[in-house]
Amino acid sequence: MVFISNEILEKKSDSLFPDNEALFQSTAITVQDQQSKQRVIIVHGSAITPGIINRHWYKWLQAELVKLGFDAIAPALPDESEAKDSIWIPFLLNNLAVAENDILIGHSSGAMAILRVCEQMKVKGLILVSAGYYDHDANQLWNWNKIKTNAQWIEQFHSSDDPFTPVDSSRHIAKQVQSTYHEFNNRNHFLCTEFPDLIDVIKYRCGLL
Repeated sequence: MVFISNEILEKKSDSLFPDNEALFQSTAITVQDQQSKQRVIIVHGSAITPGIINRHWYKWLQAELVKLGFDAIAPALPDESEAKDSIWIPFLLNNLAVAENDILIGHSSGAMAILRVCEQMKVKGLILVSAGYYDHDANQLWNWNKIKTNAQWIEQFHSSDDPFTPVDSSRHIAKQVQSTYHEFNNRNHFLCTEFPDLIDVIKYRCGLL
């Protein structure tokens, strides 16, 4: 588990992996060089007003990943205002047919949803953005061990000034699943329109950096 402060990142370039950026550009490796495209599923958070999938960084990330040769999808999930596990998890497992080689990216409620998916099946990797957890219901306690073993790797992003998801909650998840944890101090709830850090992490995890 790696903690990266915002101050440290500001001393580097915009990339989380600046030393390898030139290597990526010079070798011009793309996912299309492989036998099949790597699928990436972007799971949005909940929202009071409809159409959240068209806000924030979701569609931007999808477009950037497609340019790199990934099979990236950013679907609009049903019941986006409530984000009920009873609706979202079956949708991810059955309608989207999440598979063992998929990379799942979840934001806020979407991060909680992909954690629940990973309790039930193996995936290539998880990227959690502003992830929280609730253990109010004894019947829905988290199986952290299962999540940790079902994912080949887990990356996590959080900001200490997040007004919706307490940073202690995210740190607890990081400790339980032993994620690579990136903590900032001025990113709020990551409601930005672009999120280059995610591109860097995906390139790195897929051997493109």
